[in-house]
Amino acid sequence: MSKESKPVYLRPRNITSHLFFGPYVFFPLLSAATWLGGIIALLVLWVRAGKPRYQPDEATVVFISDVGADHHKLFMGICITTAGFYVMALFAERWLRHIDRLPTDLRKREKVFDWLAIFFGCIGALGLIFLSIFDAFDYSTVHWSMTVVFVLGVAISAIFQSSEIWSLHKDHPDRRSLKRNAIIKLVVVTIAIAVAISFAVTYSRCYGNATPTNGHTAQYCNRLTSAAAILEWAVSFILTFYFLTLAADLWPAGKSSPRYMRRLAKWQERNGEGHDFTGRGAFEEYPERWQDRAQQMQNASIQRNAGIEEPRDSMASGAPMMAQTRY
Repeated sequence: MSKESKPVYLRPRNITSHLFFGPYVFFPLLSAATWLGGIIALLVLWVRAGKPRYQPDEATVVFISDVGADHHKLFMGICITTAGFYVMALFAERWLRHIDRLPTDLRKREKVFDWLAIFFGCIGALGLIFLSIFDAFDYSTVHWSMTVVFVLGVAISAIFQSSEIWSLHKDHPDRRSLKRNAIIKLVVVTIAIAVAISFAVTYSRCYGNATPTNGHTAQYCNRLTSAAAILEWAVSFILTFYFLTLAADLWPAGKSSPRYMRRLAKWQERNGEGHDFTGRGAFEEYPERWQDRAQQMQNASIQRNAGIEEPRDSMASGAPMMAQTRY
């Protein structure tokens, strides 16, 4: 029977299968969708309103923060939802590596990188929440301070994530996706940091004003502050791609699920497909490979206490599950 005849939920490249076996990937996807949709919504609201200047000292192109302050409840909803799904994605990645659903950390430094990524990611998420609560009109200093916390927190977290995944690539050289994900994540973060630095430089010249400042003319400050605003919009859109790199990190968990492998083996058994441990006869020949992780560890412990040598090819031998599941 052809591969195309498999049920949709057994096709790991189809996102539908992740609803059944790896829903964790939807955390960063929902974060990206919420953020991108929210930024586009704010941009559309500003354009449809006639591109207003909300305050006398604003430039021709206004900051996202100003549009967000004018639509405060919407902006808060966007930021809080995005931050929530982002933090859940970080913890999901740590959990899936812990239970061998993703290539597991084999060295202490990889776990340290991961926990530091979670820590700074949470700091960044809190910064995003607070910058939305304290709007740019009434709490300008707090708002921009929290914006810095948000940008730095997410950037540092992403750097530690890239370091962890690159280190994992060396421990799991057969997992080509690890090297690819680390490079893509680092490229996205590098571009975002470069744009953020450019924003900070252009913003600081006139302190975000379009009026004569620091000896500069109003026309000069208007151009420079408008450029800073464009860079802020740009870095916000780039952030969407960073969230998508998290989805790429979590994607393989959809086909490392024990439930997925059991369902696949049953389907192959009925349809006469396969020749390895995921195919026909899998349950009869390698029953231990389809046990839950907790049951595997318990059986291994019983065998060791009884002085029984464990089979070399068994998952109960202590080999990580991911070593048996290629993607």
